[in-house]
Amino acid sequence: MHEAPLVGRTFLVAASEDRTDRLVEALRAQGATAIPFPTVRLVPPADIAAMDRALLRWNTYDWIVFTSTHGVDAIVERARDLTVPLSRLQGRIAAVGPATKAALEAVGLPVHVVPDEFLTDAIPDALGDVCGKSILLPRSRIARKSLADELRSRGANVVEVDAYDAVPASPDLEPIRSKRRIDFVLFTSASAAQNFASLLPKDLLERVRSTAEAACIGPVAAEAARSLGFHVTVVAEEHTVPGLVESLSKVSAHE
Repeated sequence: MHEAPLVGRTFLVAASEDRTDRLVEALRAQGATAIPFPTVRLVPPADIAAMDRALLRWNTYDWIVFTSTHGVDAIVERARDLTVPLSRLQGRIAAVGPATKAALEAVGLPVHVVPDEFLTDAIPDALGDVCGKSILLPRSRIARKSLADELRSRGANVVEVDAYDAVPASPDLEPIRSKRRIDFVLFTSASAAQNFASLLPKDLLERVRSTAEAACIGPVAAEAARSLGFHVTVVAEEHTVPGLVESLSKVSAHE
């Protein structure tokens, strides 16, 4: 019988509250010790007026672009409150990756485009010619502006709305203090890394940063982690929770 690939490894999972449990469960299934440490709480935007206006004009957009499952959930929930029939969309829908695509299809919305690379920056090329097209981007308040800027540079009329906000959570620091060794700290977003660094007292942050390697769900999270002084050794080949666990398993198998 083969030993599970992550046996003997301890992982600190810094993620949004909705992702933490899924990632911890997946790591433990591979034999790891996994410590949940949610650093991001998702909340409704402070002002929902822009999202409401966008939903009431739902059928006027040529493209709706979703860059996360959180955006899907927020739009679906608010549309239900406003009794907007999302299924009557005449335009097309793009999803950044398979998890977002699955979330859309689960509520009956067809996905017409997913970029070959599951990256926000790969979306403009996947959409093709957008000159003169009307594009709705329902995203987090703190989402990077590069996608909207690039689409506008190609002649698109882009409407950005805050579909949700990502704020620091309030995790318990004791599991980090009491653990003698942490092999990896996992980051599932740039905000997860940034909040992690802001939540830990200086001495505890320095201990984790100097002793643990960092594993990230994608290049944006990795860039944020490196800027905060973390030593990033793993970036998921597929930028999803299963993809991150698979990449960690591959690394461990070759050590």
